[in-house]
Parts: sequence; C-alpha cells; structure tokens
Amino acid sequence: MADLELLKEQNPWWIAKEKIADDVNLEKLSKVKYKWNPEIIDSFNLKKDIIYTLRGSRQVGKTTALKLLVKRLLAANKKENIFYFTSNNIDNYKELINVLKIYLDWQDVDNNRKYILVDEITFVKNWTRAIKHMADIGRLRNCTMILTGSNAHDLKYEIERLPGRRGDDPELDKIFYPLSFKEYVEFENPDIILKFSDIDSAQKNYNFYKKDLKKYLDNFLLTGGFIQAVNNFAAEGKVDVSIYQQYLSWILGDLVKLGRKEVFSRQIFEQVIKCMTSNIGFDTIAKKTTIDSHVTVGDYLDAMESGFIIKILYQIDVSKKIAAARKTKKIYFQDIFLFWVFLGYVFGLSDYFSGSKNRLNDPVLKAKLIENLLMSSLFRLENSVNWSNVVFFFRTTNQAEVDFVIKGHKGQLLPIEIKYRNNIIARDFNNLNKLNKEKGIIISKDDFLCQGKKWIIPVEVFLLMQLDLR
Repeated sequence: MADLELLKEQNPWWIAKEKIADDVNLEKLSKVKYKWNPEIIDSFNLKKDIIYTLRGSRQVGKTTALKLLVKRLLAANKKENIFYFTSNNIDNYKELINVLKIYLDWQDVDNNRKYILVDEITFVKNWTRAIKHMADIGRLRNCTMILTGSNAHDLKYEIERLPGRRGDDPELDKIFYPLSFKEYVEFENPDIILKFSDIDSAQKNYNFYKKDLKKYLDNFLLTGGFIQAVNNFAAEGKVDVSIYQQYLSWILGDLVKLGRKEVFSRQIFEQVIKCMTSNIGFDTIAKKTTIDSHVTVGDYLDAMESGFIIKILYQIDVSKKIAAARKTKKIYFQDIFLFWVFLGYVFGLSDYFSGSKNRLNDPVLKAKLIENLLMSSLFRLENSVNWSNVVFFFRTTNQAEVDFVIKGHKGQLLPIEIKYRNNIIARDFNNLNKLNKEKGIIISKDDFLCQGKKWIIPVEVFLLMQLDLR
C-alpha cells in the first residue's frame, strides 16, 4: 500500500527543487552527446483541466520527456504541485485511487494548479475506473493530467470510457514517435536544415551537401530513431549488443504478458522480415508458420502494432477512399532499428551491429529499408496506430503498384513511389498517373527534378523537408 513517504521517493523535488537534477533519467541525459528535447513536450496546454494521453513504444523516451516537463514546471510553480508517479508497482485501479487521494489530500490546500503525471498507466488493470471516480467526485478540478502508456490499443479504448471528463483540446491523445531523420540531422549538422527549407533552396544545395546527407542516411538506417541507439553509435561508432537485446526483451516480454506465445511471435517476425515491402495476406503467413489460423495471425499482428513494433499498411479502395480491409496488406517495422533487432533474433546473429552494417551493402535490402524508412516518416500523418485512414498503398488488378498513397483533407490522393536507383524516366510516373495525373512524387536515389506538381526528390531531401502532403 502506497503512502506519502513512498510517493516522495518518486518526487524528490518536493524536498528541494534542485533535486530534479539527481533524477536518473535526466542524469543519463546529461552524459550523452545528443540531448533530445522532444517537441511534443510543448504541445500540452498546462493551464486547463485536461486529461491527456501520451502513447509510444517502450524506451522511446516518454519517461525522460515527463522529467524534462517536470524540470520546466518547477521553474514557475510550487514544487509540491508537481506529482509524478510510475504505475509499474501497482496492480489495480483501487490502488491507483489510493495513490491519487494520498497526494491530493496532502496538497489540496490552495487553489494552485496541480500537475499529475502518471507513467505507464496501462500496467494498472481497469485504470480508467480510478480516473473516472476521481473526476466524478470533483477531485481533479484545477488539475492537468498526462497519462502515458506503451500499448496504443489499451490506452485508446480505455480512455474512451471517460466521455466528457477529459477537458477541451483538439489533440487529447498524442503519439510519441522516435527521432525523425530530420531531428537526427539537426544533431549532426544543424546548419544543413536551413539549406533545405523549401524546394528551391533544396535543389540549389543538394549537390553540395549530398555526400554528407548520404552518410547521415546510412547511419540512420543502422540506428533508427531510438535515442539510446543513436547516442551509443555517436559515442562508440557502433550499437552495443546489449541495446538490441534490451529492446528485444521488452517487446517479447510485453507480448507474453498479452498472452502471445513466443514461438508464434518469432515465426511471424520471420515472415514480416521476409515479406517486407511486399503485399501479403494473413492466411499466407499462417500457411508459412505452424499457426493454424489467419485469425490468430491477425491477433498477433494487432498486438504487435498496438505495441508500436510493426505497422500494417492497407490497400486503398479508390472509389470509397478508405482502406480495403479484406485485401492483402504490407507490413513494416515502425522504426528501422526494430528491423535489425528482429533480424538478429530470428536469424541468430552473434554480432547484431556488424551483421546489420554488412547487410546495408546489399542494394536490394537497402532499397527495402529505404521504403520502410519512408513508411516510418509517413506514418506520422496518421491519427490512429491500429488502422490506416491517411496512408495507404495502391494495387491494380494487373498487379501494378504505387508504394504509398496519401489521402488529403479534401479527399484528394497524392501518390508516392520509391525508385531507389539512378536515372528516373518519364514512364516511371505511369502508375502514379492512374491516381492523380496532375500531382505525384517519386523518391529517388540521386535524381532531383521538379516540374509543376510532379517531383522527383532524393530520399534524404524528402525526409528533411516539411512538405505539406495533405
């Protein structure tokens, strides 16, 4: 049973504000080369009674982001009004109610706003019952809450049980993504970003910076956007095997907690690796494994997608401009680093990093990794983790494909095709023209040409620029 003394252990700044500097997460941050301050920290309205959720994979940096927010809040608020609590050590909603009551009974002595940050709340069974109870009895007045979780499905559907109790904000549910390629380049060479602010400046500067950008791209293809891997690579010139194993451990552990057998998960990851960038049906995966049903495969993939491990991309029904749920799909990893984690796991690599670096020299695999990287970038346009309503792919009856299709706010379709090779020619737009004759983008290896609204853009430039794709 929690008591105030135990809560104080998680909130040492209650003793003195400067104690925040001793926080283990911020202490680690102070020792690494790249000190990431995610923009999402700035997106919370901290002046209203709002209950936010922050979803993202394990080890992506949610806890560190909350501690950075605590540090910022301490500069302008009474130290006792900031309450952080990790849910790892409680089991049910009654214990969570008790924790919240202990804090609010102690600090409900003035009209100052309280900031309640509950980390990994999805560990708590029926946690919404606790939040609903506290809201209904009026204990969350003058409070801003941020609730984090590593399972998008649980967090989304549980929070829907709090209608009318969450406050007013157009983005109550936020997704914490790993580092983007642009953010990575900002660490390596922030001056480059200014040279690619628009398409004209990008065309002018590309050849001058091409060698640097390709080096950064190759590095990012090895580390992905997980800041721990990025910093380890920056310090050691490689990613230590312990980091791969750490991510593997939490992913497999979470899947087991959800009742998924490791042997089935491993077989599915093997098929995801083998079919990456190709369209495939769940029934085909079932036939290539010892899993007896495509329904079971779908259940496992849903759990993997909810845990921010993979992303299922649906074909678009062009006439309805929605996902064609029954047709074959594409499956990607949500971050490229996870591809290497599971490649090493499935195929038993003794040296994950060397194995990854050697395979990056394979042009066929590299082209697939580029496509996965583009998916990771475009996925940020979605407002749902477990479904596609913005990003799709297109496939005709004669098997012609367009890699990605973006549905705009007014229903217009933007086709994007990856041709990671030299010498793009006019007929490479043929499939794109089936969706939009006026506008389309081909992602190239080196070619750079913009004619009207039809663009050929090197992959590094596309990932650097803030293009309005909708």
